[in-house]
Amino acid sequence: MFRFMLIPALIILLMGCDQSSKSSSTSATSATANDTPAGGSTSINVPILAPFKGKWNYNHAKTMAYWKAIGISTNEIAEVNKVASAFPPHPNMTLGGDLAVLHGPATEGQYQFYALHQHPQFVCGKAWHHEDRQDPGDMDKYLVRLELRDGDLYLSIRVNEEAADPNDPEVTNMPTLAGDAKTCTADAEKDPPWSPSRTYIFDPASK
Repeated sequence: MFRFMLIPALIILLMGCDQSSKSSSTSATSATANDTPAGGSTSINVPILAPFKGKWNYNHAKTMAYWKAIGISTNEIAEVNKVASAFPPHPNMTLGGDLAVLHGPATEGQYQFYALHQHPQFVCGKAWHHEDRQDPGDMDKYLVRLELRDGDLYLSIRVNEEAADPNDPEVTNMPTLAGDAKTCTADAEKDPPWSPSRTYIFDPASK
């Protein structure tokens, strides 16, 4: 199972919501035309994700300051900082449509977002994560949350630590939009199998 960091103490995150929730019928967030993120495979155009479209650079200083502010242990932060120069907790990425291309040091990874719905301050959902986007069989399921604060992207992640099941119905049934804020169960999902939430902060590449 893939992890951005090669240290046991760090568990990657993304808080999302249960896809079994009722599908959203809001026309303003309907998935429509084609879109292709830079260097990526074809995705669909998803208006609910339009505010996050573009290239984003991971900001380690902001992320660690945020972790400290919300009470992440000093031991975990110290372990992350030890290897951050060689193994950043999260790669830079490019969002477009329902995909995020992850610009790793060796390979390009990918998030494919689904079961998305709007909360007052953020977009919540799920994602299949591929360490190598050319190897779709190697994947993990994430719960995800995307939020813009003062022009920065806050990406929160929870990882399902159980091995991906090829018979998981969500492998083939991935509605782009599903659920709503009232029926969202992301914060109630148990640990384990879902890892604790971790948030990563990104600057727009043009900044």
